[in-house]
Amino acid sequence: MILTYVTFFALLVIFVAIIKYRLAILKLVLHNHRYVKVTRLFLIIIFTTMIFWSNSDKSFQNDSEALVLSMVTAGKFNFEIGDKRYGLGRIVTTREITSKTAAYEVYVNPELYNGMEERKSLIGLQGWVFYFLTKYGLPKPAAALRLGCCLLFAVVLSFICYELYKKYGLLFSGVFYAMTITSPWIRNFAPNLYWVEFTWFVPMLLGLICLNNLNKRLFLYPLFFLAIVIKCACGYEYITVIMLSSIMFLFVEWVCTIQKGKEYKRYGNSLLSAIFMIGIMSLLGFAAAILIHSQIRGAGDILSGLNDIYKNDVMRRTFGNASDFLEVYANSLNASVVDVLIIYLTRSNAGWLALLLLITTTAIMVHKHKTKRYLLNTEFWLFAVSFLTCISWFVLGKSHSYIHTSMNFVLWYMGYIQVGTYIVLKFVLNTDNGKTMLKQTAAIIRAEICRDI
Repeated sequence: MILTYVTFFALLVIFVAIIKYRLAILKLVLHNHRYVKVTRLFLIIIFTTMIFWSNSDKSFQNDSEALVLSMVTAGKFNFEIGDKRYGLGRIVTTREITSKTAAYEVYVNPELYNGMEERKSLIGLQGWVFYFLTKYGLPKPAAALRLGCCLLFAVVLSFICYELYKKYGLLFSGVFYAMTITSPWIRNFAPNLYWVEFTWFVPMLLGLICLNNLNKRLFLYPLFFLAIVIKCACGYEYITVIMLSSIMFLFVEWVCTIQKGKEYKRYGNSLLSAIFMIGIMSLLGFAAAILIHSQIRGAGDILSGLNDIYKNDVMRRTFGNASDFLEVYANSLNASVVDVLIIYLTRSNAGWLALLLLITTTAIMVHKHKTKRYLLNTEFWLFAVSFLTCISWFVLGKSHSYIHTSMNFVLWYMGYIQVGTYIVLKFVLNTDNGKTMLKQTAAIIRAEICRDI
């Protein structure tokens, strides 16, 4: 509650300052003064953080978050956790409480604590990090850590949009930002302590930085390894989408470059080299996380742990035999990839939006091909690659996607919906009516600016 009042007061002060000093602020924005870019970026990050914080459902995926909150609770009250090897767990209470809400109950009433059961399906890095932050004095840890996750995601998203602006221009950058922050799926995941959503987008950011600074790519390669290790240590969910997103824009640039002819061969080779090295570093990061997990899972026996992970976790989430698992997993394991894709294109607002963009963008591409005799341009490849990137988990993590329809629709917002919306909007604005509307809007804005200044 105090945080809400402080935020409200801060926004009120900013609002009053904007009204009182609007001309000075307007001149500052319109002119290339020193530190203006930093100031703009800072304000965008703060605004984005508040959007994620104030417009998210804190009860969303609380059963998953409880696995981390158990560690936060243990750190807050200095509970004995013994020789715990994993960073996630479920609290056992002294009285009958649903396991999904036990951590939340004990966080308020610590006397209910009666031990903790480990979650072995992942390393749980986020649990250990949050545990030690809480143990060594972080005030109001649950709220502070959720706000921290929102802030980190806001930073990552803001820099992604900045890199997109440098490469593709204001329209794509603005659409990517707007479609991301207005997605209830993205907003609800942002503060969740289990999902640590900012880790999903770090590889994409690194890929864009590499694309815009190709001559410095050697210094960036180790960061891809680190980003994937951290993500896998926090959870393997959506890892195919996350890894592919790191090379998505680089691949599009490479395909478009080789279409331009031999004079761009050197640049194309640099792009291909970057794509290859990022792929290698990402796979090495994934392998490193798996080996660490296997060593823990097998109590020092890596092969035994690896076999356990493959048989009981990987196959259960992908293409395992239904007879080898509990009956509750039978439908998901027997479902086909087509069944899963139909689910994610015909359910939820996100699914229908994805389908609408698929149809609309395809129609736009066909129209461009018929009228201007070109099809395989940057927009086509952006759309095709982003679509394939986002459905990779629906295909490879078929069983997981079949079950978890309450959360996996978020994958459409890992680039596909943003790209599709950008293509449609750009097409509309490039029509005669769209151009007229743009000119009229620009004329009104210019008139207002000139009148005030």
